[in-house]
Amino acid sequence: MKKPAHHKMTSRSPIYIYATEMVSAYYKCLDLKDKSVLSICGSGDQVINAYFFGAKKVFAFDINIRAEFILDLKLKALKILDYEEFLDFFGSGYGNAKFSFSNYQKIRSSLLDKTKRFFDKVYKEFNYNGRRLVDSDYFRKRDMLSASIFQVNAYLKNEKEYLKCRNIMADKKIEFVVSDINEINKKINKTFDIINISNVLNYLTANVADGDLVRILSLTIKSVSKKLKVNGLIFWYSYFEVMYKNNGKGVPPASRKDIIKEIEKNLAFKIISKKIKGMKQGFFDRINILMRVR
Repeated sequence: MKKPAHHKMTSRSPIYIYATEMVSAYYKCLDLKDKSVLSICGSGDQVINAYFFGAKKVFAFDINIRAEFILDLKLKALKILDYEEFLDFFGSGYGNAKFSFSNYQKIRSSLLDKTKRFFDKVYKEFNYNGRRLVDSDYFRKRDMLSASIFQVNAYLKNEKEYLKCRNIMADKKIEFVVSDINEINKKINKTFDIINISNVLNYLTANVADGDLVRILSLTIKSVSKKLKVNGLIFWYSYFEVMYKNNGKGVPPASRKDIIKEIEKNLAFKIISKKIKGMKQGFFDRINILMRVR
């Protein structure tokens, strides 16, 4: 049996500037009001949008230690920069972030020490040129995506929503743990109403033999489900199937309907798939929601 692997995802992977899934669309499908949420951190957008849609407390995890840095940077930028400055810094789309050093300096003093050390180092490495930094291997390139960041992120829809989010986030503290998904049960001593594992399951099965797919995925979900409160739910993200085929890859096991049905048989969950507006115009993505039934 081959061991599960986090294919190309490590503790020092390139950083996502914005989420690459329709975060606002799937949070609208769920009732987050006053709920506790455990979420993959990624670009930080999953965390910020969860609060925006009414979550009472959000706890972030990620195998990538740099995910905390971008979350911290975004939260402080949200607090300090005006709407236009924020969009100029992080970009009004997936390929035009500037990361201007002048705006970074406005944020810098409020950052966590570890965030400050990281960004001070990388800015220096690129002679304080934000565009060169963004174009470097420190960041993931996602300018091929056709979805608008204003659709992906409700807090960026317009200046009014941005300022609303600033008020919501004013008293929120970062709770973040560096963790592989299979270590969550050991590293986090809390339970949650909702757990967002994004598309992490896809990375688990990169090097898993076909005969072990259902077992590995079921074991992971079962382990994470120990962090659920009664009547809680876990969900993960699936892109439209054509996207996987266009990339020259088959549909990942965690997004295949036959595998999902087998997982459902193995666990005390009912699995519901909901279609949402996709990351590519004219297509639908979906979230797979696992609800405890016994």
